[in-house]
Amino acid sequence: MSAPLPAQSRQSALIDVARRLGSARDLDELIDHILMRSREVMDCEVCSILLPDGPHDDLLIRSTLDPIRRNVVRVPKGKGIAGEVFITRVPVNTADARSDTRHFKPASDKSGLVTRAMLTIPLLGEERCLGVMQAINPNSRESFSAEDQDLFETFGSLIAVTLMRLEAQKKAIIEAEVRQQMTLAREIQASFLPSRPVSAGGVSVSTFYEPASEVGGDFYFWHDAGDGKILLGIGDVCGKGLPAALDMARCTTLIASMTHQCAESALGCWMTTLNKRLCSVMRAGRFIAINAMLIDTVSRRARVCSAGLPLPKILGADGWRDLDMPRNPPLGIADHVEYKEKLLPLGLAREWLIYSDGILELTNARQECFEDAAFAASLTRSIHEGAPVLQTLAADWRAFANGASYQDDATALVVMDSTPPPPSRLAFTCRAEMLKQARDFIEAWCVFAGLDDKASGLVVLGCDELLGNVCKFAYCDLDGSGPAECEVVLDADALRICIHHCGKGITNEDFERLTLPPSQGERIGGLGNHVIREVFDRVDFHVDESSSVIELVKLIG
Repeated sequence: MSAPLPAQSRQSALIDVARRLGSARDLDELIDHILMRSREVMDCEVCSILLPDGPHDDLLIRSTLDPIRRNVVRVPKGKGIAGEVFITRVPVNTADARSDTRHFKPASDKSGLVTRAMLTIPLLGEERCLGVMQAINPNSRESFSAEDQDLFETFGSLIAVTLMRLEAQKKAIIEAEVRQQMTLAREIQASFLPSRPVSAGGVSVSTFYEPASEVGGDFYFWHDAGDGKILLGIGDVCGKGLPAALDMARCTTLIASMTHQCAESALGCWMTTLNKRLCSVMRAGRFIAINAMLIDTVSRRARVCSAGLPLPKILGADGWRDLDMPRNPPLGIADHVEYKEKLLPLGLAREWLIYSDGILELTNARQECFEDAAFAASLTRSIHEGAPVLQTLAADWRAFANGASYQDDATALVVMDSTPPPPSRLAFTCRAEMLKQARDFIEAWCVFAGLDDKASGLVVLGCDELLGNVCKFAYCDLDGSGPAECEVVLDADALRICIHHCGKGITNEDFERLTLPPSQGERIGGLGNHVIREVFDRVDFHVDESSSVIELVKLIG
């Protein structure tokens, strides 16, 4: 045997390695240097470092021995002395590894090394084991001493600290790359969102948009479609990160390029075409949920199409409620889907709310879901306090999260119709030549309520017939002339017209007799009464000592 390496030389080598560890930046280069100098520190034939590799924590051997350096040699999890030390975190110093039942013979066979004494130590970092190191076959002595073990453990602790530092640096680099990717995705996302609101005919749009901690695929849009039409809505692309942002960019670009087609067709047909286009360009398994509205500020009608998102809500006299409308699947899944829409009068509501499922799915630290009760409570609070609904919703949503990370993007869009209504009352003298004034008054309200041309014409005709009857019969003793007043109220589901006059009135029973079918008795009323009965969903006559009131109700929506 050769003379043992002087202690001073071993300590000098250890100090040199410590300096190198402090400046190391590359793991592979560091391991090669560790293995080269560790033989000097331990004054042994071979040194190896075994680090976990793969999902099953197999140990990959890196060694100073040439056969091991040229080949990939793994120790399965829990196998050999190294596997035991990795699990137990307890060093093993054996004088004869070949006779140790824990020895992993396949590794020795691949190396061609005759293993005698072996010292195996864990590389401990905080609360976990980073790997193990082995010193094999000491020079000039039969086995590794207690002093050798102390020195090797000191050496191992320096290596463990360095491994943790390199791991932290690698993690920081990865996180920086992710942040850069997220920043790019956010920039892409923001560049495709509207920067200026569009408004026309008294209709305005406001939004609440809260991106998640990771970039998702929520977006909102509005476009001037021409001729007083506005195309608007929100969308939610499946997935997160840069792929979702790119899908969002693709979809918003398509929507913008196809806006003119929307003005020329029904919204459902337009969504069907958009779906076919998306199916042709999106990867399998990806999809986009969209709720869209096409508002015609001239005819005051709105077309709504819901595809994969919660149903829109409208604000009526009884508070916020879901629209009763068809549900369609998200876009980009199947190109044969025919999308269904709902045509509604714009006057059905003064506010329309469209929102993504990120609003509902927010979960706080107590595992409560915003959808359970907080959402409805927030909408109700906005009504009671007279505050803008998005202002209240945003404040309540963020307060509910209470610092918890968002599971998904949250987007809400409110359409407000601030078009001033026609005067609610018209007082006039009830005689034939003055009825045009009443017809124009009723027609203005039909347009404001968003009734189509046919429905508007019938409502005007029904009111004209009824006022003609007032002139002819109620004021028959006054040469068909007398005071009258029309009052109109538009609520969430009906156009209500009240006609007040001071002439001779009739009751509901009288009206029933006037509109009896011929098979049930002698017809005493003209066809005009039957028009009134058919046009309106409810007709109610009230008579008192001084005046008479006729209430006509036309349901909308």
